[in-house]
Amino acid sequence: MYDNLDFILSKDKVLQADLISSVPACLDKITSDGVSEYGHYVNGLLGSLKVKISERGVTIKDSSLCKYYLGDNFKTLSRGDTKKAVELISDKLHLPFSEAKITRIDIAQNIVTQYPENVYYPYLGEAQYYNRLEQNNGLYYNNNKRQLVFYGKVHEQKLKKQPIPDLYNMRNVLRYEMRFRKRLTQQFNVAELTAEMLYDETFYYKLVKRWKSEYFKIQKINSKLNTMKPTGSTKDLGKELALLTILELGQSKILKLVDEWQLKNEITKKQAYDHRRYIKALTSKVSTDGKNDLIDELNKKIIEASRIF
Repeated sequence: MYDNLDFILSKDKVLQADLISSVPACLDKITSDGVSEYGHYVNGLLGSLKVKISERGVTIKDSSLCKYYLGDNFKTLSRGDTKKAVELISDKLHLPFSEAKITRIDIAQNIVTQYPENVYYPYLGEAQYYNRLEQNNGLYYNNNKRQLVFYGKVHEQKLKKQPIPDLYNMRNVLRYEMRFRKRLTQQFNVAELTAEMLYDETFYYKLVKRWKSEYFKIQKINSKLNTMKPTGSTKDLGKELALLTILELGQSKILKLVDEWQLKNEITKKQAYDHRRYIKALTSKVSTDGKNDLIDELNKKIIEASRIF
């Protein structure tokens, strides 16, 4: 389930006295060579991996380990594949990359869906501690440490003019990624996070479990067609109509409108809080009272994917 990983192998983990003179010769291509405020550096490529060598250490960043090892980033790396990929880098660069610090982890899985990917986005609502942002080809949940991303993988491959594996050709493929971008040791409650921990069974199991649990923390919104219920109460009818409007326009748009009112001082902070709580309570009730076949499908497939590790 691994995709992108960032590594930093510091000088104190390496036996070579001069990394600048020894490591560049192991690269497939040198892309730049210069001097910064930190000293001499060399940038280059090891296959598809972007490598930076300096007097302080060796960094691999903004690259797909999956593409490097498996040939494309449509697939994802298993625990065993990850170990072999790290060993391959170590052999190629003659460096102990199993001891490298990990500063970014992307884990992902492809979910084959019955319908096109963007059909599902409106029913994935707000998530606590994340900001929801819907884009043309994807749905993003951002905070200052992590990112959850849903997007069409086949669509992305077509845009990049990359080949589509036969297994996924002519199919709807929703990619769900969880990206740990900052303060990884704090997020995983460890003193140090090294490459060899990536293929430790216990660590990997917890990571996959986290990938699944973050998905289930996203509020799920029911189908609009199932929301209206017969009622003799004018008050309840008002709630049903309010809910239908929220689902029609999108929960996130309504919440942003409330935020805008608050920023313009048209309503107080307390009133904005009450509005947001009311909106979330209405859509939360839908999740438990009704049925949404699209969300049921996603839930089942996320659970199935989390069992394959």
